[in-house]
Amino acid sequence: MNMKDGNILVQYKYDVTTVLFADVVERNWAEIDANHQRAIATSEVLMTPLGPNRFDDFGKKALFGRCYMFMDAQTPKVVRVERCDG
Repeated sequence: MNMKDGNILVQYKYDVTTVLFADVVERNWAEIDANHQRAIATSEVLMTPLGPNRFDDFGKKALFGRCYMFMDAQTPKVVRVERCDG
């Protein structure tokens, strides 16, 4: 989801999200653009309006943001839990 400040919010199940900062994307765009297909899990197929596993720039950014969620999947370690009172 595009946010008003230019950042992207990547949502998962169970009220879990990743905020992908626009400046991080800008600094790393060449690498994101060149390697976005590597962010897809083995045998995973993501359907998009462009076709299976085909991504526009927003989709490439979302895949990059999703990597933050899964980068420690082998040995996950919770470093902080943020909760909203409202």
